[in-house]
Amino acid sequence: MQELSLEQRLLIMSESMRLTEKAFAHWENAIITPDELGVLAEEFFRKAATAEKRADFQIVMWEYFGKLRNAHSNYFDRVASFPHGGMVNFSLLLLGGAWVVKEDDSGLLRTGDEVISVEGKPLKEWLDEIGRLTGITNWRSMIGRLPYYLSHFCSEEQIKIEIMDEQSCRRSFALPRKSIDFEAQNHGETTGRWLLHKKRAYIHIPSFNHPKFEERALGLLEEFRDASSIIIDVRGNGGGSTPGRLTHHLMNRPYRWWKEQARHPEFLRQRHPNSKIRFATDYSYAETEPDFIDPSIQIAYSGKLILLVDRFTGSAAEDFILPFIDNNRATIIGERTFGSTGQTLFRNFDHGNIIVMVGAVRSLLPNGGSFEGFGLVPDIEVSIRREDLYQNRDIALEKALELMEIR
Repeated sequence: MQELSLEQRLLIMSESMRLTEKAFAHWENAIITPDELGVLAEEFFRKAATAEKRADFQIVMWEYFGKLRNAHSNYFDRVASFPHGGMVNFSLLLLGGAWVVKEDDSGLLRTGDEVISVEGKPLKEWLDEIGRLTGITNWRSMIGRLPYYLSHFCSEEQIKIEIMDEQSCRRSFALPRKSIDFEAQNHGETTGRWLLHKKRAYIHIPSFNHPKFEERALGLLEEFRDASSIIIDVRGNGGGSTPGRLTHHLMNRPYRWWKEQARHPEFLRQRHPNSKIRFATDYSYAETEPDFIDPSIQIAYSGKLILLVDRFTGSAAEDFILPFIDNNRATIIGERTFGSTGQTLFRNFDHGNIIVMVGAVRSLLPNGGSFEGFGLVPDIEVSIRREDLYQNRDIALEKALELMEIR
């Protein structure tokens, strides 16, 4: 692992602060104010200068961006991510006050097992410790990042985890690390199938990180055009690029997107060249109201729509969901979504290994309601139980199929 020079570290720190001061649009959630950036400069330039190890500098940058408390503002280093080896890859859910296993790549843990401790430390202590460093306050949605941080702070080749199983027995496992494939998010595929031939269909879109996901969804939509109802599943979809074409092909009535705010009107002008831009009374931000978009009835799917969402549905996937909530085009089933989207300014360093991200646009519901840090609320909320996980029951899909039967 090649270390970063003092000049590189100070440049990254300087550019991070410059982009924050220039464009950061989420000060209402931050634990600092714009006026405090100057005070922080001395502290963080000193920390950047003394963090000679690449991994230590990464912690400094996490601490800095943690003060902004914005999921779309962060520091990412592909080289320094796991100084002790690969990543221990599992995911958790908070159910009834307990953290339980949702998925585990090692195959050692069962879906539904409750996690008691990691490396002998109660999971809550890990959450508090990492939260203080990174600024994460809402672990319900941000829990997807926990394995990423644990893999950095745990120094053993294998990470010891203690669980309580279905029979309330405590068991311990040593989870192996695996090298992380940063392109794996593009390896999946959008899939679809008939639930009832020529009548009901199902489409699962795992990501919008590559155009192929939307393209395949559009192809399946054409294949299922004669269906009376379609379920579109974007659970676990963390976003990517907003699938505007897919939205347009599913709309048979006027629809609109977010109300947006930005520090600089040119950001909004680039995104909405035909929209009217207005300013706050103190000129602290510019704002654009969403215009209604007329559907193309000739190409639009006209049948019934059901959309499945969960707490891991975020960013561009929330962009996808919002218009269907706003105009009641679809029935939304599942959990409250992640709660973060918006245009991000990027700056790359070290030949692309390092990315600095600053959230430059704040999104609000079309009626002006809060969204960041809160998420989108489905029409029909479902509550997952541990027994559902152990029995491999998909209660959100079951509810959708039940609704199809009623219709």
